[in-house]
This record gives sequence, C-alpha cells and structure tokens, in this order.
Amino acid sequence: MAEFRIDRIRFNWKGVWTASTAYRKDDVISYGGKVFVALSGHTASADFNTDLDFLVAGESTPKWEQMGDGRQWKGDWQPEAFYKVNDVVKYRGILYNCIDSHTSASTLTVGLEGDDAKWAPFAKGGNYLAIWTASTSYKKNDLVKYGGVLYSCTIDHTSNTVEQGLEVDIANWVIYNKSDNWLGAWLENTRYKIDDIIRYGGNVYRCIIGHTSNSDIREGVGSDLGDDSTAAKWELVVEGIEYKGEWTGTQWYKTNDIVRYGPNLYIAKRGMSGTDNFDDENDWGVWLPGLGFEDIWNANEVYQPGDIVQYGGYTYTSLTINIGSNPSAYGLEQDGDGADWEVLVRGYDMKGEWDITVPYPPGSVVRKGGYLYESLLNILPVELVEPGDPDTDTSNAWKLIQTGIQWMGEWKESSTVEGDSAFFQYYLGQVVMDESETYVCKRQHYSNLREAKPKEDTDIQSGAQLYWTKYAGNNETSAENNVLRYRGDIRTYGTKDDGSTAGTERLAIGNSGQLLKVGEVDDLGYDNLFEINKVWYVSTTGEDLPTNGVNPATPFRTVKYACQFLQGNLAERVPATIFVATGVYKEIIPMVIPRDTAIVGDELRSTVIMPADGYELDDMFYMHNGSGLRNCTLQGLSGTLGAPNDNLTRRPTAGAYASLDPATGVADTYAHITTKSPYVQNVTTFGTGCIGMKVDGDLHNSGNKSIVANDFTQILSDGIGYWANGDGKSELVSVFTYYCHIGYLATAGGKVRALNGNNSYGDYGSVAEGFDIDEVPITATINNRSKQAQIYQTYTDNDQIFGVAYTHAGEGYSQADIAFTGNGQGAVGIYDEFRNGGVRQVYVTEEDSNFIGGSNYTFKANKAQIGTATQLTLSGADENTDPDLYIGQRLFIYAGKGAGQYGKISGFNTVNKIAQIENETSGLPGFEHVTGQPIHASINDTARYYIEPRVVVDEPTYQIGSQSLGAANPWIDVGQGTYSSNDMYIASHENGVSVSTDGNSWTETQRTGKGGLVGTCPSGKIALVNPNGTTNAGSYSNDGGSNWSDTTCNLTATLTATGVAGSTDNDVMLMTVVDSGGITNVINRSTDGGNSWGSGANLPSDSNYQDVAYGNTTWVVISGTASTPSNIAAYSTDDGNSWTATSLPASSAWSKVVWGRDRFVATTKKTDSSPAETAVSFDGITWYAGEMEAGEWTGIAYAQGTFCAVKSDTGSQSDVVAFSRDGFHWKNKLLPAGFETRAGVVGSSTSSDWWVVTKDAGQADKITFGTQALCRPIVGSGRIGTFIMHEPGAGYTDNPTVTLFDNTNTLDVTTVAEVANGVLPQPNMTNGGTGYFRSQASIRDTGDGYAEIAQIKDEMILENVSKLPGPGDNISINGIDGVTYFVVKIKEATGILGNYNLVLQISPNLGRKEAPEHGESVIIRQQYSQIRLTGHDFLDIGTGNFSSTAYPGLYVFGYNPDDNAEPKQFNEVSQYNGGRVFYTSTDQDGNFRVGELFEVEQSTGTISINASFFELDGLEELRLGGVVLGGTGAVVREFSTDPTFAANSNNIVPTQKAIGKYVQSRVSSGGSDLKVNRLNAGDISFEGDRIFKVLGGTIVFEAPVSIQGGAGTVGGDMAAQAYFTSGAAPAPGGAPGFGDD
Repeated sequence: MAEFRIDRIRFNWKGVWTASTAYRKDDVISYGGKVFVALSGHTASADFNTDLDFLVAGESTPKWEQMGDGRQWKGDWQPEAFYKVNDVVKYRGILYNCIDSHTSASTLTVGLEGDDAKWAPFAKGGNYLAIWTASTSYKKNDLVKYGGVLYSCTIDHTSNTVEQGLEVDIANWVIYNKSDNWLGAWLENTRYKIDDIIRYGGNVYRCIIGHTSNSDIREGVGSDLGDDSTAAKWELVVEGIEYKGEWTGTQWYKTNDIVRYGPNLYIAKRGMSGTDNFDDENDWGVWLPGLGFEDIWNANEVYQPGDIVQYGGYTYTSLTINIGSNPSAYGLEQDGDGADWEVLVRGYDMKGEWDITVPYPPGSVVRKGGYLYESLLNILPVELVEPGDPDTDTSNAWKLIQTGIQWMGEWKESSTVEGDSAFFQYYLGQVVMDESETYVCKRQHYSNLREAKPKEDTDIQSGAQLYWTKYAGNNETSAENNVLRYRGDIRTYGTKDDGSTAGTERLAIGNSGQLLKVGEVDDLGYDNLFEINKVWYVSTTGEDLPTNGVNPATPFRTVKYACQFLQGNLAERVPATIFVATGVYKEIIPMVIPRDTAIVGDELRSTVIMPADGYELDDMFYMHNGSGLRNCTLQGLSGTLGAPNDNLTRRPTAGAYASLDPATGVADTYAHITTKSPYVQNVTTFGTGCIGMKVDGDLHNSGNKSIVANDFTQILSDGIGYWANGDGKSELVSVFTYYCHIGYLATAGGKVRALNGNNSYGDYGSVAEGFDIDEVPITATINNRSKQAQIYQTYTDNDQIFGVAYTHAGEGYSQADIAFTGNGQGAVGIYDEFRNGGVRQVYVTEEDSNFIGGSNYTFKANKAQIGTATQLTLSGADENTDPDLYIGQRLFIYAGKGAGQYGKISGFNTVNKIAQIENETSGLPGFEHVTGQPIHASINDTARYYIEPRVVVDEPTYQIGSQSLGAANPWIDVGQGTYSSNDMYIASHENGVSVSTDGNSWTETQRTGKGGLVGTCPSGKIALVNPNGTTNAGSYSNDGGSNWSDTTCNLTATLTATGVAGSTDNDVMLMTVVDSGGITNVINRSTDGGNSWGSGANLPSDSNYQDVAYGNTTWVVISGTASTPSNIAAYSTDDGNSWTATSLPASSAWSKVVWGRDRFVATTKKTDSSPAETAVSFDGITWYAGEMEAGEWTGIAYAQGTFCAVKSDTGSQSDVVAFSRDGFHWKNKLLPAGFETRAGVVGSSTSSDWWVVTKDAGQADKITFGTQALCRPIVGSGRIGTFIMHEPGAGYTDNPTVTLFDNTNTLDVTTVAEVANGVLPQPNMTNGGTGYFRSQASIRDTGDGYAEIAQIKDEMILENVSKLPGPGDNISINGIDGVTYFVVKIKEATGILGNYNLVLQISPNLGRKEAPEHGESVIIRQQYSQIRLTGHDFLDIGTGNFSSTAYPGLYVFGYNPDDNAEPKQFNEVSQYNGGRVFYTSTDQDGNFRVGELFEVEQSTGTISINASFFELDGLEELRLGGVVLGGTGAVVREFSTDPTFAANSNNIVPTQKAIGKYVQSRVSSGGSDLKVNRLNAGDISFEGDRIFKVLGGTIVFEAPVSIQGGAGTVGGDMAAQAYFTSGAAPAPGGAPGFGDD
C-alpha cells in the first residue's frame, strides 16, 4: 500500500532559490523579492532566468510562475556582490533600488557610485555615524554627534587628529540639530565641548568654550569660571545646593554644600579641604537653624547651639558649643552673661522615695514620709541634705510642694542597733495605729524613744505631744471594755435568753488565707476553706513552706517547690493538680512533674513560667507517666544553633520546655511512661535556639516513650518546635510552629503523627532523619540473576522465523531452550554452542541525565520500491535532498523480502532514490544478513527498511603466538575432539602425532608411517590416516591420544586418502579418497571410531572428492581441484549408508569443508588470481555462493561464531588469514613474516583460538581472534534508548568500545558493552516453522544460565529475604550512600520465612549509575524516622528566623533577599538517611499536595500525578483539560474524528480514520501530485512507466486514447497492431481510427 506525506498535498516553501537544487512541482521560492511556484519538477540551472524564460532556454514550457511581486532587502551595500532587479540596499543614508542586475564594484572606496546607472534612489535620509572620531573619512550627508550638537557633513574630508576635535573642521559641517549634552558630575582631565552640561557641587554649568578640564578635583571648575584676565569657559545655568549629610573633618566641601552640624544646617561659604574644627565664622554660615533634643545631659558630650537636654526636672537649651558645662550651674538665668545654657522649661522629675545615696538635680521631686519635696539646687549624696529636716537643710535646698500622709500600719518600736532591720525612723506625715487609735507624725524621730510611743507621747516639761498628733480614734477609746486594740480585731457579743447582747470579747485576726466562719454551736472563728484533697496551689504571693500550698490563701511560691513537695510523698499526694495563679514565675530548672500530676495555669497568657537567671540553656519540665501541662506560657530559654550536619540541619544549644526525664539512666523505671502518655495542652512557648517539646526514646529502655499534645504553639526563633528521637513517639493535634529552624523533627527512628498543624516561617518545615540504630533490620541480597536472557524481538520473512534479537544475551549458559509463540506454528530452535567472551548487552549510560540517549539521531522507516544484492531503491516519498545525510548510515530491512539484511549506505541518488550498499565486514558492495542467511538477488516492494545510526562494536584482540609441536616435520593435518568432557587437540605428520589438552603444551608420539590425516569421534577416539595409500597404514587411540594402536585404512597404491572426519554423535568416521586417475565414487567408512576401516556405500558419481564433514546429523562430501574443477557434491543423512547427489554453486577447486554454527562452509584451493569461491549450506543439500580473497585455501575451521581459513604460502597475499561470521563475507588479517606453508587449522569449542600447523616446521601457531559483536540501536524521538544484540561475538577479554556513526545527531549517546562467558548466540533454527507473520520468543527457565540485569527504574528483585517488608519500609543498598529507597508494594513473593524471594516496586527509581551489583547486601528498616502529617499547612518556609522573616513587614515590603529569606518549597519537607515524611498539605499559595504523589496548583488548576505510585491498569477513560507534550510545548486539548481538518488547530490531534478519510478526499478530488511507489486503482496498478493488472487480464480503454512520442517510442504489441490498422489519424467525418473503439 502506498505511503503518503500529508505535507505534500499543498505548496511547499523552499526558501531562497539556489542553483543545482532539485525542485518538485508546487515548490515555492523567492528570488529577487518576488515569489515563484514550480510548475514542474526539475534541477535548477546556474541562472534562475534560464529556468524562468523557457523560450531562451529552448524549453516548451516554463518551469516557474510568478506568484507575488515585491522587493528584497539586502542590507548595506557590499562590494563584489551580485544584485538582482528590485534588490534594495542602504548606502550612506540613502535607500537605492536595483534597476539592472549586476555585480557591484570591487571595493568600498569605489562604492555604489561606480554603478550609479544601475541604481535608482528609493528613499533619502542622513547617514548617521554616531560620535565624531578623529582621522576618519567623512562624506557629504554623513551625520555625527559632537557634544550636544548633531552636525551634517557638507564637504568630503578626513577629520583632524588634534585634541580640539571637530571645532578645527567646523567649515566642513553645518549644525543639523542642537541640544544640551548632559554629562553628569564634573571630572578632572576631561575634554569638554560646547553645550556640554555638568554639575559641580549644587550648581549646573554649560560649557561655552571647548577645553580640557584642570587636573585638581579640589579646584574644580573654579579656575575655568573666568576673571578679569581670562575668558570664562562655563556659564552658570542653575544655582543650587548639595546636601552632604553630617559634617566630618576629613571630607572635601564645595561652595553651596549643605551639612548638618548639631541641630543646625550650615552652607559652605567656599571650597575647602578637611578641617579638624568646625569654623562657623569663616567657612560656614547658618543656613537653617534648628533644635535637637539630646536626651539627658552628659558631661562627656559636645553640645552645639540649639541642643536641648534634660537635667533633673528642668529642660535647657545650649547657647554655645560646650562640653562638661553643667546646666544647673547657671541657676534660673535666662540670658546670663557668658552662660552656656538657659532654662527652657521648668518641670518635675519624679524620683520616688527619698534616698540619701542618690544625687538630686534641680526639679527632682521626692517623697519623704507623707510629704513631697522639690529640689531647688544640685544636691549631691555627700551633702546629707534631708528634705523636711531643718537641722540639715540649712540652705533651703528643698521646697515642700505637697503635704500628705503615708500609712505605716501598727506602730513599731525601733531597734537600738543601727543596721538592724527593725532600726528605723518615722518621718513627717507618716500615720500609725496604736491600740485602735491613729496618729500622724509631726516630727522626724527614732521610735525607740520611750516617749515616742504615740499613746505615751508627752513632753515631760511642757506636757505637749512632741512627735505625734492624734489622727483618728473610736468613740470608746477610753472605755475599759474596748477590745479593738489591733488591726483586724473583731468585737464579739454574747446573747441572753431574750436575744439581747451580753458582754464583749476580742476576736483577733486569723492567719493569712483563713476565712471567718460560724461553727456548729454558733461560735465564730477563723478557719481554712477551699482545701481539696490533692489539689495544690502556687502563687507569686505564696511562700515555699511545707504547711502551704493546700489552698489559694496559703500557696507555694514556686512551681518547682510544689513539684518537689509532691515528689516527696507520691503515695499520699498524687494523683494531683497544681493550680498556678496568674503571674510570672522565674524557676530554677529543670522541674520534674510527678506522675499523674497536672500543672494548670490560670490562663494561657496570664500564667508565665520562665527560667531563673543563669538557667536559660537547661530543660524546663520533665514529664512523667500521666503528667500534664496546661494553660500557660513558657518562655526564656535562649541558645544558639550548632554546626550543620550532613543534611545541613542544625541543633539548638538550649534545652526543651517539655521532655522526658533522663532520671538516673535508661533503666530507671521511676521516669518511664508505663500506662498513660504525658500531655501538653493549650500552651505557648517563646524562645531562641531552644526546643519546644522533645521526646527522646533513647532516655528509656522500656515503656511507651511518648508525649501527646494539642493546642500547642511554638514561637522559637532558630529553635525546634517538636523533636522525636530514638523510638520516641507522639500524636500532635493543632501544634503550630513559627520561625523555627525546624518545625517538626524526627531522628533515629522517632515517630510523629500530627493533625491540623502548621509549620510557619523558619528554615525547614518537617524533617525526618535516620532510623533506629537498635532495630534488627530485614536483610536481603540483590538478585540480578533471576531472569533468563532477554529477547527483544524475533525476525521473520512473514512466514518462517530466522533469528532473534536480544536486549541481554545472558551468561553462564551451557544448556538453554527457546520457546516461540505467535500466529504461526512449528518453529524449533536449539542452542548447540555458547559464547565465551561474548557481549551480553550494550546499554545506554547516564553520563548526562538531561540527554540520556543523545539527541537528534537519524531514524527513518519506509517501504522500498525495488532492490538488488547491492542496492535498494528507497520510497518515492523520501524527500532527502542531501546525499550526505544518508551516506555512512546503516540501512536495515526489517520486514518483507530481504528481511534481516543490512549494510552501510555508501552512496545515494536523491533523484532516483537508489541507495548503494556495502557490507560492513569486508567493505565490498552488497548486503549482509544478521543471522548469516543468503542475500537475495532481488528485492521487491514488500521490503520495509530502517535508516538508522550505524553501530560498530570494536572487534576482539587479534594476536598470534608460536607453540612447539615437537620435531621439525612436514605436518599434514590438525584436528579437535573431546575426551572426559575436555577438549583435545591433535596435530599429525606422516611419522608421528602431537596431542594437547589445552592447546598450549603438546606431547609428541612417534608413529612411523602411521600418521597424517586426523579424525575424531566422541569419548576420546582418534584416527590417524597416512594419505599415502601405498602403506595402507594408520593409528588409533580411544583414550585421547595417550595410547596408540596400528590400523589399516582400506587404501591401496592407487587409492589415496584426501580427507577424514568423524561424527560428533557416534563412532562413525568417513574418509574421502581418489584413485590414480584422480576420480572415484569410493568412500571409506569406520563404525568404531577409526579402529577398523572398510568401504562405505558408493557415492552417486565419480569425482575427485577432496574432503568430508559432519554436522547436524548430515554428512557432506565435496570435490574439485585446480586442474579438474568440479561442482559435484553429495550428502548422507544415514551415516554414509546411502548418498544423494547435490551441486556446489560453482565448478572450482573445492578443497575443505567444515561444519560450524548452523551451516557447512566449503573453501577452494585456486591457483589463479580470481576471487576464491566459498559455499554455504544449512542442510548439506542446497548450497549458496560466497567469495573470498584469491589463493590456495588449504584449511578451514570454526570456533565460537567465526570461521577461520588459512592458505598455503604460494600465490597472492599468502600472508593473510581470513575470518567470517557467516561463510559469505570475509575479512583478512595479516600473518607474521616467515609463517610457512599452512597445512591445516582447527578451532576450539570453548574459546576463540585456532591452531595452524605448517608443512615444514615443528611448530603450531596459535591465533586468538574472536567474533565481532553486532548490535542495532532502537531510536525514538531522536534518542537511543536500547541496543539489541544480533551477534554477541566471542573472544573479548575486556568490555569493547561501541562507536555510533550518524550524520544528524547533535549529542552523542554514551554506552557500555559488557562481556561475559556462556552468552547465547543466535539459535540454530532447525525448523523455521510456517505462518509466522507475528511472533515472540523467550528463553525457558530450564537453562542453567541467567541474565545479569542491572536493577534500574522502579523494580527491585531480592533473594534471601529474612522476612516480608511492608509498604513504606526503607531500603538501604550497600555501596549506595546517601540514598534511601522505600517499598511501594510487593509484586511477587515466593519462599518461606527467613528465605523469601521478592520482587518489589520501589521509589525513587534506581538509575543506571546506582544499579547495585548482584549479591550486594540490602537492609530494609521499618523503624525509620517518620512524620505523618494530615491537614498540615506550610507557610513561607525558608524565610528564616524572626529577624530575617521580619513579620509582618514581609507582607508589606516583600521577602528579604539579602538574608536569602524567600520561601523555599523544597525545605517544607526534608528526608535524609532513611527518614520519611508523609503529608497532605497546603502552602502559602494554597497549593495542595499529597506527599510526592499528587499535587494541585491553586493558581492554574494544574494537577500532577506521580504515575509510579498509581495503578492505572484498566483505566478506560481519562478526561484532561490539556496535555503538554514534552519539550515542544504543544498542548493537546482534543482528539478529533473530523475528516476535513476544518478547525486547523495546533491543539487537536486527528484519529487514524480521520487522516485516512482526509487523504482519500484529497486523492479523489485532485490536489498536488502524490509521490508513491505504486498506485492501485481497483485491480489496476500504476508503477513507474507501466500500467498493468497484478493478476493479469485485459485493460479496456473506453475513451479515445492518443499515443504521442517520437520514433521508437511505441513498441511491442501496440506497435505490431498499428501495422494492421488503416492509419494513425482519425478518419474523415469522425469515423473511428487507430486507438478508437
């Protein structure tokens, strides 16, 4: 069926017309700005006009027709360029249109002017040449820029070379446009031109005279501004200022510079260099006065005018520049003469209680007793001036500003010992109570004075009160029954029978925290209330006493004491609750929360617990079994981050707020979590470089090792929010982390399960590292040898199978079986040899992970038209117009006639599509075959071919060494056999034999007259036959040549032996002979391995038989000599009991025949110089011709896939030995000098070695040369993904180099070829079967070899697995560091506990570089660090700690790039050394992810699925919004069945049926010509110049047919018929004529 290119059914744009190019009809080109379409196929002439003007060319029709007119832009005019009519060029600012085709002038100097008549101006403009330059040739109309002015050249000239520039040549220019030329800041030593604009200081100047500026930047423009004697070079454009910031003494300043000095702004009066002192008289003037508040006055500070300071309660303004001048020294003066300060505002500075040790500046206000005083002077501590004390305040330094009282409680008597805590004074205004009455102090005094007691305060002399005045009292203070004597006293009454009161009693106040209550008998008293068993209280007002804590009135003072108190008697005090009242608690940490005890704060924000000073690096709370922590804020831990580990994460130096208790060691069960996990609820932590909660399983050797938490918030800059280590574990609900270095961390097997949490800001979100090192892991070993050799495809000729292609040819085989399946039957293949040193596989490496397989490799598949043994006509649809694209590539016929043939393309004709082929072995013309089949002499259009890269595997090493056989003798023959399952090699001459079991050491035995030709049979049987029939003598051995006996050989003086061979299946041995006349039909036969000989059945005819061979249950004999050539041969399938005649391909001097691989190969011994014939037969019946180099080929042998032939040292090129894989195609290798006449050769069955014996020397030459491997690439999308082996080769000692030849690839593939022993070759197809249009093959498991297949991608095969793993388990492979794989699922499992064989699906995929070796140890761990997150939120992870995140500024000003503080999605989850994080999450953009499995991008709606984790088998329909294809960027949105292609869209892909209907419609309705090999219309075919019926028959033309052509164009039957017709023209009147019905 014809193959179509849809793009041919339309115009084909070919670009600019080029000479000698093959054009087809409908090709479209441009020429000279015009567009033309090809009217017929042709090869372009040298001149386009020749093809266009057909009359001039003598053609009958034109080849081109104009489609569109136009001009063609050619850019700048160039010398020596061919210009066509309508070409447009630019020359010196003018556009010209070519009006006469021509070749331009030869130099730029001549220019377009030299061809002025051939051009017409098209558009005129200036020729802008940018900046004016010296020594440059300028022409009229050139435009240049000089300074701020654009000039147009009026006179051709060369510019000057002087510094003054264009000004010197101003007569040659006119101003084209003028503008200012802004050059920025003024620079020294710079050439300035007129109208240049610069800035100097705050001023802007325009240059009015061209000049070079001075060299002193400090002088600046000053010297160029002109004076009385010099002209000004600049004019002031704008006067301005330039603000320079704070004044410094080292900076250079220019006029009008503005600086800030103190609170004022100053303007520079002149230019000046750096000065040590600020001169506000000569250098600077106040530009803008100001005030500057400088806070509290400092004696060491320099103050400038306008500075404002506070000193005491007064505010002062500086009047001068001063230092150390105390503001209070000037009192209240406003403008004192020479004063540095003046009072700006009088005010008060509240200083609290008066303290004799504190200095008080003016305006200070203190309280002493109940009075307030203001300091009027600067009072120093040493002055001991007490406010309100007339004895000390003699200078009136204090002023009383307010009287008042200060309640002091009960009056107390002072101690008499100064320094005692009870030694104190009473001050004015202080109020005390003394026996229910209150008094106010009216004089300062010590209370130890006896008369100073308020109730007894009387002056002995005057009787007046000296120190106290009664302030208030009760109505009964003088009554004897007054019982209210002290604060808190209560008066109680008794009752009479009638209810009236009776008597009073004093009830003193109770202890702190007690409440007043009525007893059972109505008695009144104080008692403790709100005491609940095992409920304890802590408050900032409490006291750490053993009797406290039982109620809110008498709480403990510290949380630590409360915990220790309970710990002292757990049996009686727990389970317990410790209520911690609102307040801030600074605790000595760590604190142990006893088992079954909860610490409960008043409220999350009001109860704050923090470490005491010096404990900021320690742990805070150790949690025990069933303990809890609720409703509080923990803060104050502060540390730093340590050095990064291998995962680049770090650990803080400060401790944890909540953690397990290390106690005295791991075995201390006192701290173990045995029945209930501790919990943390509604707690917030604040800190730096610390940990929120840490569950370290390594601290305990038993128990649950867990803590749970909910509503737990960690705000820890550079900290870790939650950390599970060892086999510690937690369940977390609504646990939030902010600014942490790591939000959640699991290490060494720690496990976390978290719901509805978040990790916000910080460096990392959730991190899992490592595994539990104490776990006993699952052990296993890598099994790379679980599979047999892998067959990629079979090869058929659409009927029989003739070969296979391997992706891996296996190794270690000595027995193998192959099975075929498909739509045929009967195919049988056997393996009767196995290659040592063969290439088991060639694979693509991953040197560059972005371009694995290279790029842009050639691959074309199409249908051939016709072919021969040496060429193939490619498809007519092939559009290659460049032969070099194909030459050197490999052409491979993959189906149809010629299937399996391949060769190198040596030539290609782009017109007739014929590709010339040469075989890759010898370089001679012709194909080869991948399995060595005969080459077809002709190929038809059933052939399908590939054009692909040519792959060459280096051939094995070729080397030769000599070995001694014994004495120098005319050695006659050499043979090979087996004995005791070992090879044996036998060389013989007429008088002896030499035997070797390894081919290296030989033992010679004399057999006088009884040696010669060699034959072997199984079990060590060897026969020697003296070819000279006169002696009729030979030798026999049945033990591999150790012992010999004499034999007779059924020869006579007229009957001479020519060849001997033994069966490999039994003890039959045959001997070819010739008589004295050179011909006979006799053949000798032995049935006992050569011990006795007799005559066998006669051959079918007389001939000069030269050799005999056995193979595949068949015997063959060949005949012919140089003097009497022959093609007679015969074969026997019954061990010589009967013979059937057959023929060789040519009559020649056939000399030797051998069986090897799957065929007989015969060679000739020719004495002329013509090529020597070879013959190949697969069954001994049908022979196919081959050829090799001319010469007398005297021996041939087979070993490991290759035939080796040697020849005598006479004739041409006798110094060569020839090798062939198939017997058809041969390559030669040189032999060393002096290598004498070759008598015979034998090959090894297990190695690529041959032993060649000579006729005249006592030595054998051992040749080592293996079989060259053959493989092909599988190319897809320009890349090579796979190599398939057709021939594994043999004899390689090292991995060979693989070379690819390709004409289009842009990046080379990198490969490795691996060598092994016991590799499978092509099977011997004893029966190709029938009906195999499609087929598959596989190697059965019955063989003893395997395929060493590197484990790549997502499958891992293990053996010796100790127990079954589960999904998610971690896999570590020895030798692969830093990568942890995990089990997705078990795909296959066999075996028993302790010894399972498994096939696992794993993730991530194994790459080729990581592929483990067979037998490599594997460890599978189930106790790996893991974090499982559900409904988790990641917010701006990567923005860092509190400082770098700069919340909330990041949402106003953006992320801080200087701190690398932008979000980093890859840090949201970090998995290292086996750690795993499983999560469903959202991020700051709302993107939803399910781990690495599934992702929804919120902004685009894009959904990403990790296909390796999903079973998509059985998926019937998948609806997608759009599929983006690879690197093309094309988006496929629809598959269409529309056969009209009406949408014309880049987003729609048509179905096969739609394409078929579209092509059908185009063919049936006209359109462009189709390029096809054959067109079938019903049963009529059109091919080349023929019209015919494939099945034969008559073609009827129902309309008149006109036959046109010159003489000789009509022949055959048509011509003959014409002789019997009336004429060639129609008859008059329209009567039928020749060709009419």
